[in-house]
Amino acid sequence: MSVTSGSRFIHAEWALLPDGWRQANLFEVDSSGCILSVGSSLNKASDAQLDVVIPGMINVHSHAFQRRLVGRTQRFSKPNDDFWSWRTQMYAEVDGLTPQDQRVGALELYREMVANGYTTVCEFQYAHGAVSRDNAEIPALMADSLIGASKEAGIRQLLLPVLYQQAGIGEQPPTKDQRSFVLDTRVYLGLMDHLFETYGSEASVSIGYAPHSLRAVGYDALSDLIDHRQDNSPDSPLHIHVSEQVREVNECILGTGKRPIEWLYQNFSPNSSWVFIHSTHASRDELNMIIKSGATVGLCPSTEGDLGDGAFPLAEFIQSKGTFGIGTDSNVIVSPVDELRFIDYQARIRARKRNAFAFDGLIGSGTRLYQKALEGGRKASGQPVGRLESGSFFDLVELTTDHPLTADRSPDEVLNAYVYSGGKDVIKSVWMGGKPVG
Repeated sequence: MSVTSGSRFIHAEWALLPDGWRQANLFEVDSSGCILSVGSSLNKASDAQLDVVIPGMINVHSHAFQRRLVGRTQRFSKPNDDFWSWRTQMYAEVDGLTPQDQRVGALELYREMVANGYTTVCEFQYAHGAVSRDNAEIPALMADSLIGASKEAGIRQLLLPVLYQQAGIGEQPPTKDQRSFVLDTRVYLGLMDHLFETYGSEASVSIGYAPHSLRAVGYDALSDLIDHRQDNSPDSPLHIHVSEQVREVNECILGTGKRPIEWLYQNFSPNSSWVFIHSTHASRDELNMIIKSGATVGLCPSTEGDLGDGAFPLAEFIQSKGTFGIGTDSNVIVSPVDELRFIDYQARIRARKRNAFAFDGLIGSGTRLYQKALEGGRKASGQPVGRLESGSFFDLVELTTDHPLTADRSPDEVLNAYVYSGGKDVIKSVWMGGKPVG
């Protein structure tokens, strides 16, 4: 039974805390779903008993509508099929997307994310449906549809409405295919005001800023966005696509004389609330800028692999104390362990050795990689998630010890089995805010 009015006490036989594994844990969780205290459960009553628990993963980058492309793009079209040819198919898919379509698709996707162990999603929303770029009504409905879907699915959300205005660096006018993405700066900022006013007090929803990329947003519009953020919500996360493609980097050098990340640091002041999505082709100097400023890199291995983007130098980045999170991006895959497995194996292939990240042997490589992705996700979301500690939301994944992959193993080995060999079949339950989902 509960001892404190409005609180629940939940026992976890093993829990992955910020400082490592601990046995016999008692979590006190308040009515809002926040952890009040973490203590010993020995000889104490509890309202629920869990086995091996880990913080739920944060998905730092999702385009919900792109899940509709799954199965439709995996066909040879031409010898140089790449990101840019895939983008043409993506444009066709978003044309005519309605708020109702968006909600139905997002609900299905978010439920799948929860089933796979994501408890927070950062939704990079640029399917505004804005045939008229002067009208914010449809973009607001598109945003509402995503928030409604996340609430119904039981996943926490950082909604990132996207500013998108041009077809390339140098203020190239948007194409007809891009009409669903484009908003005037005034309308975009009005949309942000509406969302902050409507959802600003909700625990399961937060709002952040997202200039799409340097190819889609010019200097003046980006300056206006950053000024609005500084005046209204300076701590809100700011996410931006950057250096995903070699062509994008080359066009930026031709148009500005600088590489994309280099240009951003020269003209603005990215800090720990900024998230650079992809950064696949960042230079060593640019990665050092990111690390020094405390910004986070958002990696989307399954999408980056699917589109042939390239491989981020994660081993070197980790060794230099860089912070990263993982995202599903186009949602061709929605499992956090698939993303982690992919980036680890990618690093091993590059290094031609197993311990490519040079982790110590105190805990498993899967555990260490999972922890690092949690910390980057926490920063990227701007929310108290990704840790089982006082002041954070009680969002967690309970792993089963009855599966052939996890039976007769230590909790650390259970998590390693989940990361390297398992999936949602190893998940026993998912909790958000102190309550089981589903």
